[in-house]
This record gives sequence, C-alpha cells and structure tokens, in this order.
Amino acid sequence: MMTSPTEKRITSFDVARHAGVSRSVVSRAFTKGATISDTARAKVLQSADELGYQVNYLARGLQTKHSNLVGIVASALDTPYRARQVRIAAQECIKRGFRPILLTAESAVESEKLTSLLFNYNVAGVIITSAEPSSKIITECNRLSIPIVMVNRGSDISGADCVQMDIDQAGALAYQMLNEAGARRLAVLMPSVESYSVSGRARAFVKTCKKHKTPALIFTSSDQSYNAGLDAAQEIGPRIDTLDGIFCATDLLALGLLDGLRHKWNIEVPEKLSVVGCDDIEQASWCSYKLSTIRQDADEQAIAAVSIMLKRIEDPTMATQTYIQNLTPLHRGTTKRPIRK
Repeated sequence: MMTSPTEKRITSFDVARHAGVSRSVVSRAFTKGATISDTARAKVLQSADELGYQVNYLARGLQTKHSNLVGIVASALDTPYRARQVRIAAQECIKRGFRPILLTAESAVESEKLTSLLFNYNVAGVIITSAEPSSKIITECNRLSIPIVMVNRGSDISGADCVQMDIDQAGALAYQMLNEAGARRLAVLMPSVESYSVSGRARAFVKTCKKHKTPALIFTSSDQSYNAGLDAAQEIGPRIDTLDGIFCATDLLALGLLDGLRHKWNIEVPEKLSVVGCDDIEQASWCSYKLSTIRQDADEQAIAAVSIMLKRIEDPTMATQTYIQNLTPLHRGTTKRPIRK
C-alpha cells in the first residue's frame, strides 16, 4: 500500500519513542560496528518494522564526515563486460553494508564533473571504471579522505589505488594462442579511440609479434562494439589471403568480425583464419560463436576494487595499492587445435 503524500514520514525520533529508547540507540542500531546490546537492537528493529521506518542515508551522510554511500562512475554500460563488472561491484558494496550510487560518464570531463558531484554526498569511497579523471579530482579525494579506486585505468596515477588486468600478459597470450594454432601471418583489430586497457593490450600484442620477428598488420575500428567489428570485416575480408590469424582487442569486436567474415565473405573460421578475442563475455561461449579468447574475470576485478576501497577506509595511511589480475587463455572453436611439438 502506497503512503499518502500528506502522511507524515516516520523519523528516528518516532522509532525511539515507540521502542522506549533514546535516539542515539536507534542510530547505533543501524550503524555497522556500533556498540549496542542485542536486546536493544531487537527492540529498535521491531519498532522500525512496525512503523515502516527507512534510514535516510543521505541525511546521515550530511550529518557526519562520511556516509555509507559509495559512488561508482562507469562508462560503456552497453557492453556486457562492463555491465557485469558494475553489477558485481554494486552487489559487493551492498553485501559489505554500503549503498552504491551509479553515475555514467563517457569522457574524462564527464567523469571529473560527476566525481566532484559525489563530494556533496559525503561518500565513503569512489570506484571509477570510466575515463580517467584529472589529478585535481584525485587530489581533492585525498584531501577529503575519500578512497578512490581506478579499474583498468592505469597504475601510474598518483594518489589513487588501482585494479587492472595485465595488458602485457594479454598481448603475449594472444600471440601465443595464435602461434599454437599455427597462424604466422598475423593482424590485430583495435579501436581508433584510445583507452588504457583496450589499446594497451593491442599494442602489447604488436610488441610481442615484433619480439618474435613476426610482423602484424594493424586494422582500426570506430569503437570496440559488435557493429564496429562487423564494419571492419569489409576491410579485412578482401585481404584475407594475407592473413591466417587475428587478435581482436575485445570480444564484441571479434563477434562482429566473425559474423561479417562468415556471412558477407563466406570465410571459414578457423579453417581459413584463426580469431582470438579478449574479455570472455558471456556471448563468447555461445554455440554460434565459440570464440577463443582471453579471460579477464569481471567479478574478481569488481570484488578487488571494493576490497581495496574498504581497506583504505580502515587505514587511510596505507601505501598505494595496485592489484594486477592474471589472465587465462581459452581455446574454443575459432582457433585451430593447438599444435604440440
């Protein structure tokens, strides 16, 4: 039953009167780690339930130095990997007793504006998976003692903790997987728009190819989406005779490329071309694709980001943390069976 607009909102004072306790006891009952007896907590929770009381976390944050609100600033939520990463981070925050606020930003300017907006809510911490904010914003977080964790944004950011995939390992694994499949004429498909992890893994692949004296053609796409991969097939298809293996910087690019090559150019994969992606999104394992890829665990990254944030809350003076995630190669149906010597 919905509450009438004219009906009085239940406050902590109402709960205190109903339970026969002080308002400070009510506050402690809803504060994680606060000292309160089991009997008093039970009385408060029962009264709160009977009255329909809801904690006003925003007001609590404004009255104290920090609230239990956590800002998550994210971009590219239309991609399966990022959507899962953000969902797991939000779930982990709730599990640990915090309330996530999700804000979306597709550029460094937006990321900076939204992060500064969170300061008004006395957030307990900030997790950023979007474009990297300026050093000014990070400095302000440090000044306000607000932990800030960057996910896949680089490890050379002074004043921020970081969680990231090992981009050098990604490039090396992509080369290894194609090499094991017998591919020797290699290429990489990467977005023209710069980003730390996606551009970084593609460049690491090219670097590894050079190390092994194997030249790699570089194809660029408009972005890292399925449609961008589909469009790239128009450029790659006519040059298929010069290639036998390609690394796509994201799974979505790989899936689009696969459909474009198969349906528009009648190119058989992996017979004619081995294809390796990166991320291991759910769609990569679908029967229609069975994409060979490099797995970066979205759940692991999200949980690590929340864990580091909580450690920073407990110990603001600890040394800057950088969590490097190891990756896993997954041979499926788009690479030939690895050649064993």
